Amino acid sequence: MRRRATAAIATAAAFSAVLGVAALAVPAAGVGQDDSGTKFWNIDVNHDRDYTVGVAAVQKRVFSVSATVTDPDGVQGVTYELWHGEDRATADGVMTGAAHCSKLDETTSYCEALVTADPSVNLRSNALAGVWTITPVATDGAGNVTRGDGAYLARIKRQTYMSQTVATPQPVKKGQNLTVKAQMTVAGWEQGKNVPLIGHQVLLQYRKGTTGAFTTLKKIKTDRNGWATTTVPATADGGYRYDFATTSLTTATTGSADYVDVK
Repeated sequence: MRRRATAAIATAAAFSAVLGVAALAVPAAGVGQDDSGTKFWNIDVNHDRDYTVGVAAVQKRVFSVSATVTDPDGVQGVTYELWHGEDRATADGVMTGAAHCSKLDETTSYCEALVTADPSVNLRSNALAGVWTITPVATDGAGNVTRGDGAYLARIKRQTYMSQTVATPQPVKKGQNLTVKAQMTVAGWEQGKNVPLIGHQVLLQYRKGTTGAFTTLKKIKTDRNGWATTTVPATADGGYRYDFATTSLTTATTGSADYVDVK
């Protein structure tokens, strides 16, 4: 068996847009590559268009990584290595998954693996949230091994949570101020529990009645205990809720609305 150099990797157009802000640039396919003929196509993470995986504070999260792999000698097996850091040699976090490959034809297979993100094993630090690089490793039908060192990334994020929104007082007279509050928490991998999400912007949203779209009324930052609190005048019956957009390190979440009856 001989070990091959880096294989050519076909990057999907949709993923190219996602990688626009990535610092882990690599040569274009065909530049500095070997002539092995092994290619990895359409790498997918968690069946999520943004390649995102949210992980809770203590529970393991099993997610899929897959690709279509081609080689003139066929595909014998594929393993996916996910690593966090500047390079593989000095990575401060590693996850791996051995793929089950389904043969599509004599040279091509679809290979999917289940990878486990575990806060007690490979996500012991909150600093491991963010971009992880994926390195697929393929063994062809002749036993040759090729590492696909391309610009494929996964986004491993800390799961966020929003408490039930509470608006007081209720009932409320038209024109009277309502105090609307909810608490944001985020998975603390190193703490082994959810912790307050401090100093992050959330959106206070309102929907008149019980149907239709919510509109944003205010932008609020959470305090040192994760609470978002503000006041708004009561205008008509409707629901209030808080919404939090995703960041590079945390998942998005939306709280349950509190319906207010205006007298």
